[in-house]
Amino acid sequence: MARRTQFQLLVALTIVWALWAGWSLLGRATPYTLRVLDDLGSPIVAASIDVNSSQVGTSAEDGTIEIEWRRSASVLEVSAPGHVPRTLTIAERPDGVFDVVLNARILRGRVTDESESPVEAAMVVAGQASGVTDLEGRFSIRGAEPGAVSVSRPAWVETTFDWDGGVGESIVEMNPFIARAVHISGEAAGDDIDFFFDMAENTELNALMVDLKDESGLVWYDSEDPVAHEVDAVEARYDLSEIAARAEQADLYLIGRLVVFNDPTASIRKPSMAVWDSGLNAPYQSRGQYFLDPTDPEAQAYGLALAQEVCAMGVDEVQFDYVRFPDDRTEAATFDGGVSLEVRTATIIAFLREAVALLHPMGCAVAADVFGFTTTDVTDGGIGQRWEDVTDIVDVASPMVYPSHYTTDWYGFESPNDHPGPMVTRAIEDGLERLSRNVVVRPWLQDFGYTKEQVRAQIESAEEFGLGWMLWNAESSVTVDALSRLE
Repeated sequence: MARRTQFQLLVALTIVWALWAGWSLLGRATPYTLRVLDDLGSPIVAASIDVNSSQVGTSAEDGTIEIEWRRSASVLEVSAPGHVPRTLTIAERPDGVFDVVLNARILRGRVTDESESPVEAAMVVAGQASGVTDLEGRFSIRGAEPGAVSVSRPAWVETTFDWDGGVGESIVEMNPFIARAVHISGEAAGDDIDFFFDMAENTELNALMVDLKDESGLVWYDSEDPVAHEVDAVEARYDLSEIAARAEQADLYLIGRLVVFNDPTASIRKPSMAVWDSGLNAPYQSRGQYFLDPTDPEAQAYGLALAQEVCAMGVDEVQFDYVRFPDDRTEAATFDGGVSLEVRTATIIAFLREAVALLHPMGCAVAADVFGFTTTDVTDGGIGQRWEDVTDIVDVASPMVYPSHYTTDWYGFESPNDHPGPMVTRAIEDGLERLSRNVVVRPWLQDFGYTKEQVRAQIESAEEFGLGWMLWNAESSVTVDALSRLE
């Protein structure tokens, strides 16, 4: 009888333990898989998940997260930047993967300038999402976050606006930066940069334009480029990073002038990159100018490498000068890729497009200096520069509208040099009429052989169109009295 009682007690205890264990297992948390997707079916990474008002974690790269399930119903809150959050109640433990779809917020709008002309290629950033405006200035950004939205474009004034996350189209106005500068040669930058900073502090100037590499082929800043050192071109007369930091502190826009293909230094010391004279079997030269071959990949790469270097050192805008074929050449001048019209124009277009592709991600504007006649002449002038081609690519086009460079009867003037203001006006009018997109036009103006009144007449002509300008004097001997003084 005692053994039976002991056995019955053991059975009872076993049943009690089993019941307790079963209830315990039922009460213990068991996981299920939650997956967060957007409205296009793509997984959302780092979505935040709250269960019953307590955060349990964020979704992985595939949008999933393991969630512990308990017997009671769960209130699930799922949110992610740039998406409309969702709250839902789950009454029973899901079988398999439980999907939660979040609708992406979409920011739509249009960017124009003050004249309501569309601004293309502007970068619009809303949180972690971004987009670029099209030819009509329109943008549509999925996953945009409410709050401050920035709009930027190289050589334009950055702007911001607030977005509440709602529907509708945002209309944004932004305008080009109106730069007013004078030419600072490499020697002048090295010997007397303080003079130009003082000039900018006391006059209407709001930008510095410094030679990086000029017509001599010499590189005036402290470059580390291997080709520049190979051809012994580095003069290192000034510290570019130091000038850039100082310009930023003074709120001055820094333009770096980089002469590309007119380069006697590299042509003579590395003739494989040069235009070749088939008659003399030597680098081609005319009027003392030696050109690198614009069709030569190594010559192109040299200019682009310097441009990337200076952009990284703090230049706001890289201004490519002599980005063209030599204008004075004989049949003896030979080019690796030929010199037909198609080759000339295609070569210059390709170089500028590559410059934009390289420099825009670094935050630098791309500018090109062109002959003044290009604003009127529809041909490439034999040098590969067509106004429509250049202005369709770059951020800033700078025609050299020096009245002294125009021949008799241009715009009806027997002596164009005697009519500085009207000559600049006519050249700019022709150029602006032929633009296919909203691009910054900033002319070079003549600051040599003129009185202060004649220099000022050109400035006023440019400003009538709302344009910036740059004064050219090869020796950087600026007609300071032609500049407006600050009060």
